[in-house]
Amino acid sequence: MSFMKLLYFAAVRERLKTDGEEIQLESPLTVAQIFNRYLAARLPGVEKTRLLFAVNEEMAGPETVAHNGDTVAVMSPLSGGAALARIQAEDFDMAAEERLCVGGNSGVGGIATFVGRVRDNAKGKAIERIEIGCYESMAVKELEKVRAEAVEKFAAVNVTVVHRIGILRPGEQIVGIVAAAGHRDAAFDACRYAIDELKKRVPIWKKEFTTGGGFWVEGL
Repeated sequence: MSFMKLLYFAAVRERLKTDGEEIQLESPLTVAQIFNRYLAARLPGVEKTRLLFAVNEEMAGPETVAHNGDTVAVMSPLSGGAALARIQAEDFDMAAEERLCVGGNSGVGGIATFVGRVRDNAKGKAIERIEIGCYESMAVKELEKVRAEAVEKFAAVNVTVVHRIGILRPGEQIVGIVAAAGHRDAAFDACRYAIDELKKRVPIWKKEFTTGGGFWVEGL
């Protein structure tokens, strides 16, 4: 008889009061289904987007499929924050984002990255600073949906997305996206899809403060 092993780490281990357990599945399940079926009720108030998952020691997204005999690790975010899709005030390091995205996966043949930064001008006026706000709980959920869609639509190995909020100055980073895939075309396509959909769907707003006053970008 074959079982799947669930391993718990850090704060997840403390909340569940166990290092792990074994479960038997009737059919393969995605990581998201495993969370919903076996963990959501036992971790009240914890969204799956605030957790890290790995299948057989490889970083996994919500649509990654696990089978009987696999080992699934469930972890709280690493120090500094390392959910695959996240909102944060702190700056981020793209080299660290790439390591998070790729993990130890030797099937990655191409990596595409995008970094959005604060411009120093808008509509002919100098930008002094910008202020970014969001509907955070909804933004994190929608950001994870975009990330998961980018993985699924383009058969990417993994995609990570981080977006900052708060007051930022010209030259500072706003958003970082890493897409890892077996081939470059899929990596480019997944990366482009993620930033385009983020701009369309994720409830994040930007106000620019220039020498002529403050203006909401795409505001009412």
